[in-house]
Amino acid sequence: MSIESAKDSPRLQILLVDDSPMNLDTLLATLGDSYDLRVAIDGQGALDLIAGGDLPDLILLDIMMPGKDGYEVCKKLKADEKTSKIPIIFLTALDSDEDEAKGLELGAVDYISKPFNPAIVNSRVKTHLELKQYQDNLQGLVRAKTQELIEAYKDLKQVHDQMLQQEKMASIGHLAAGVAHEINNPAGFIGSNLNSLQKYVAKLNEGIAFMEQTLKSVADPEITVQLKEMKRKLKFNFILEDIDDLITESKDGIERIALIVRSLKSFSRAEDDTLKLSDLQECLESSLSIAWNEIKYKARVEKNYQELPPIKCLPQQLSQVFVNLLVNAAQAIEDQGIITVTTRQEKDWAVVEISDNGSGISPENLERIFEAFYTTKEDGKGTGLGLSICHDILQKHQGTISVASDMGEGTCFTIKLPLAAM
Repeated sequence: MSIESAKDSPRLQILLVDDSPMNLDTLLATLGDSYDLRVAIDGQGALDLIAGGDLPDLILLDIMMPGKDGYEVCKKLKADEKTSKIPIIFLTALDSDEDEAKGLELGAVDYISKPFNPAIVNSRVKTHLELKQYQDNLQGLVRAKTQELIEAYKDLKQVHDQMLQQEKMASIGHLAAGVAHEINNPAGFIGSNLNSLQKYVAKLNEGIAFMEQTLKSVADPEITVQLKEMKRKLKFNFILEDIDDLITESKDGIERIALIVRSLKSFSRAEDDTLKLSDLQECLESSLSIAWNEIKYKARVEKNYQELPPIKCLPQQLSQVFVNLLVNAAQAIEDQGIITVTTRQEKDWAVVEISDNGSGISPENLERIFEAFYTTKEDGKGTGLGLSICHDILQKHQGTISVASDMGEGTCFTIKLPLAAM
């Protein structure tokens, strides 16, 4: 005996478990107009019905049945996470306090004695179904609020970590300014001394040439031979030639230091949110100077610059983007490779490409690369914020950043910035 309802019926479903046809008939007559009813005539049949179909909203369960009794069925259902929340009402002729206590200890929500009054059955069923609905609604609300709290915590953590990153960048800026100042002074007087030394060497060369010419007029072969031997022994000619090369190389080195100092000063200078016309090529050159220590042992830099008009931007923030991408490119190269920096104009966009021939990025990582806190680096070697911050900076500039990569072939980041005034 069973009553199956249409699957799309909104009515609640109750499972009746009793080995007495008369009791089942009474229950069917009492509840059939209000609920979808399913019937089992023993404990194992009830378990099989639950395992093979939709979970009922409530179970009316007889205790005294052949095979598995109601206590055993209740115990099994409460031990299973999928069925543990289904309310169970025991139906039984046993009316001792011990029997009722045992049923409640096993997890039943109520206890109706036989012979039962249909009005009482209807009332108890309605009450416990309403309680279950309230409980489900409350649990759903708790889950929703918990998810909201989780999302709020993630947002708060992201803001917190971004603030830490900004504070770190500010600290690096202060440090860079101090280092630039300390380097600038000795580099300045070294450069000045080299200029003076170059002038002095020129005068020494002029004086030596004059003395040699004068000595030639002295007709003393012995002195001439001694001078030639001394010049050979001291490698005089080589020294005079090499000293000019050494001074030239040293002056180039000082100019390199001066360029780094200027880049550090630019990088460390406080910047408000006022957009200013800037040269992207100068910004890239400054970024290359900052990132050079990470690059120089790993890669050769190739530049393909096309002339671009100045754009309105926050140059220090763009430098932060370029430095991040250049350092990432260097870190992607295991031995020796090439980093290519390209600029060009595409209609109303200034385009910057920074590519490498390093290890590449896997497709599954490529999809999440701009997510905050997502990193493929080892613990302690990356916060997962660098590319996320780059993405945010370019959004602030109404620009875009995209990436293309092939495993083992390399990676290319493409940045587009609007040429029109923002």
